[in-house]
Amino acid sequence: MSEEKLVPVFIPALVAILVNVEDKKGSPLTYEQVITLRDKASVMMMEKSHADALAESRGYDDIDPENCWYDWQMCRREMDRKPDLDPGAKISMTNSNDASMQQAFADAKQSLPHFRKLIHSNTEEEFFPLIKTKFALANGNMFVWLRVVESSDTGFTGELFEVPADLRDHEIGDTFNLEDAAIIDWMINHDGAMHGGYTIRAHRATLDDKEQARLDEHLGVRHYM
Repeated sequence: MSEEKLVPVFIPALVAILVNVEDKKGSPLTYEQVITLRDKASVMMMEKSHADALAESRGYDDIDPENCWYDWQMCRREMDRKPDLDPGAKISMTNSNDASMQQAFADAKQSLPHFRKLIHSNTEEEFFPLIKTKFALANGNMFVWLRVVESSDTGFTGELFEVPADLRDHEIGDTFNLEDAAIIDWMINHDGAMHGGYTIRAHRATLDDKEQARLDEHLGVRHYM
């Protein structure tokens, strides 16, 4: 018997399921719908070599179930599906001692009341407010974006929508109750208009014009509010 590690493979491919359901719906799938479809999809355990062979025969790699929202939005962009939705931000390691980053943290905290107003005034399905917080790890601090699922006058409940390797004790859907003091940054990418995202702006300011354009394209941002 082979002792090769078994890996989960969606049958049919998860990306094919999402395309089919979105076509029938006639509008972009919401975050909750993507997660539900992933959790209900049929999975077969296969040896990795067989899974790789299947991916080669399909001609594409399927969506990573641990980062399915982000990967799905990247696939939608490649297929030119409109409207183009915010994929969320990848985990970032940041030099928090940098003066411009310290100013970004301060600006983000000062503008939290405005963030709350934006959240409470919007009821669109595709609205995807994010907060960034710090996870203290053995090898340094990791700054992670969480999806806001609830907000109060003093804090937020954030949900993991992607899981980096260093957070192996957590999984997609884990929630964290955070006071305002724990919020490093916030952002809303609403139809290409970036609200907040102060740490992103600070990082962007260090890039040349071509790098800025690539970052904006990656984030789906057309202008900064």
